[in-house]
Amino acid sequence: MTLHIEAAGITHRGTVREDNEDCIAIGYWTSQETMESARGFHESLDLPFACVIADGMGGHNDGEKASLLVAKSLSRRLPAFGPDNIVSTVRAVNAELYSHVGEHPELAGMGSTAVGLAVHGAGLAIFNVGDSRAYKVVKSGLAQLSVDDAFVQNWKPGAAFARSTMLTQCFGGRPTFTDIEPHLHVEPCVPGSTYLLCCDGLYETVPEEQMVALIGANLQKSVETLLKAALALKAKDNVTIALIRVTDKAPA
Repeated sequence: MTLHIEAAGITHRGTVREDNEDCIAIGYWTSQETMESARGFHESLDLPFACVIADGMGGHNDGEKASLLVAKSLSRRLPAFGPDNIVSTVRAVNAELYSHVGEHPELAGMGSTAVGLAVHGAGLAIFNVGDSRAYKVVKSGLAQLSVDDAFVQNWKPGAAFARSTMLTQCFGGRPTFTDIEPHLHVEPCVPGSTYLLCCDGLYETVPEEQMVALIGANLQKSVETLLKAALALKAKDNVTIALIRVTDKAPA
């Protein structure tokens, strides 16, 4: 039996920032443009699949360039490698970003977070560097599969303290080359499993109970509804969202 992936993605500058420093990549499609409608995908898993969300840092120009380089490089490299090679692939993209900065000193200090999902054969892998997040929809709500590279992990809206944006690691962002240790979660590819990838613009604005309540059967509509919820709550940062579902059904 050939499994399939249904996916939908959207990115938006939010309600405050003039530019979008996020980048979303699903397969070979990438976007940094503010989107009003989600892009939908249906892929057969007889070929590998990857989805990446990157959140750039370093000022609008540099942040945009960093997230684009990281998202594009990861989405192109990951399908060729199984879960065992994901960590080395992610570290190679970090080295590539530092190399790019070395050739363009005016970009010194630019960096990016990234969270991604890669499916290769019967294995599904989630990885992250920084504070962009991956969740799985479970009976009790949302289970966070990523690990925040922050001084306070697993922050949620309504916490008694403000969320720190200081990162303990990211792609680039340092004066000299600094290696990274990506977080990796691997599990079997099971039909019916649904995953949410997002940058901090979503989870720092919309509570997890509200997020999971907005995820339904139609992934494109769900992604658009999640974005609308973040914008209604005056998201201060860019908002980028992807939903991915494993299914045993071919497209109608």
